[in-house]
Amino acid sequence: MNKPKATFKIRPAQFADQKTILSLLFDFKLPIDGLEKTQLWVLYSSKGRIVGVTGLEMYGKQGLLRSVAVIKNMHNQGFGTTLTSFVIEEAKKGGVTDLFLLTTTAPEFFKKIGFKEENREKIVGGIKDSVEFKSACPKTAVLMRLSLA
Repeated sequence: MNKPKATFKIRPAQFADQKTILSLLFDFKLPIDGLEKTQLWVLYSSKGRIVGVTGLEMYGKQGLLRSVAVIKNMHNQGFGTTLTSFVIEEAKKGGVTDLFLLTTTAPEFFKKIGFKEENREKIVGGIKDSVEFKSACPKTAVLMRLSLA
């Protein structure tokens, strides 16, 4: 897997990033409902350009990975993996033991990182109360889980 160059860093999203973040999410048809409950981070270059976004929602010991998106001309350079790995570490720091995500387009990408498909009907806990789980993602979205325990 490619690793991004050291000139790229991850930082918490700021209000000024909102337009770029929404544009990225719209480009990839990712849901924006419930984002106000999501801690967001952006990956940016040394020139201050945002090249990716990711987010995490926490529900007790369960976490929800949201909105991993990288601008199209920066794909296949390791940025998505870097963002996902960052959220995994943040989730661990927050005491999350099971990290979930819903995807309609990238199950193979997340399988490479270690996520496994799960049956939506068998999930219990706070994650089921998330906007993404209840309504923002279609019922056809693949539910995936990564055990952090």
